[in-house]
Amino acid sequence: MLAMWVPVAEAATPFEDGYGGDPRTPLTYPFERVAPTPDHERKFEMEVGVRVRSVSVPSNLLDIWYFDDDDPDWAWIEGRPKIGGTAMGLEYNVVGPTANGIFWTEFIDSRMKAGYWDDVEDDQAVDHLDGDWVAPTRGTGMVAFGADYAYEAKLVKTDQTDGKFGLGVLVGGGLGMGILTGRLDRWTNDDEGNPSYKRYLDGLPPDSDQSLPRVYPMVDVTGGLRFNFGDRVTWRLEGGLHTMLFYGSTLAVRF
Repeated sequence: MLAMWVPVAEAATPFEDGYGGDPRTPLTYPFERVAPTPDHERKFEMEVGVRVRSVSVPSNLLDIWYFDDDDPDWAWIEGRPKIGGTAMGLEYNVVGPTANGIFWTEFIDSRMKAGYWDDVEDDQAVDHLDGDWVAPTRGTGMVAFGADYAYEAKLVKTDQTDGKFGLGVLVGGGLGMGILTGRLDRWTNDDEGNPSYKRYLDGLPPDSDQSLPRVYPMVDVTGGLRFNFGDRVTWRLEGGLHTMLFYGSTLAVRF
């Protein structure tokens, strides 16, 4: 009897799926052939942070141009006002192994109070009654923005503490721009010999606003410490020059 031969499809192996792949193989990036994944790690990290600073102008520097209550003939009952403020802002940082790019914006809220300003005369005839009374209006301050570069020297690396803690020293500087907000109202002495503070206390309107530039350069020279907590949170303590002298801190999240 003639045996009939019928071709039979070869049975699939138990480890093949319907697409000819081994189901035990982990799934891959679906667009690998079109846009392959990079074969190297990112060379920098990024941070977003909030910073708070206290800024001020030293009284010794103001003594060059204005008298204060340490002069025996000072005319007012209180001393010369202090120039300072609180700066609150945001940062975006690009963090490399040692180099840091810091981009910032902030508002400096002025703490200067109304008071008497008696300028130092060049001649020998000192008149302590010819000073101005200056009063800042509500909202007086400065909107500022800029960019800094900082070099970081690692004191404690995170890989030395199993990624739990790190410490570095940062030194750097940069430039920015500040725009004055609000105004400074000014009272002067009159021809009848009434000093400016008397005219202010009498409720007379200001003679003018203090003629100050609206735009200022922001010059930064900074130094401080950066604390790393794990690989996600950093905290900086810093001080230096921010057009005015400053000290403050920054808390940031790294990603």
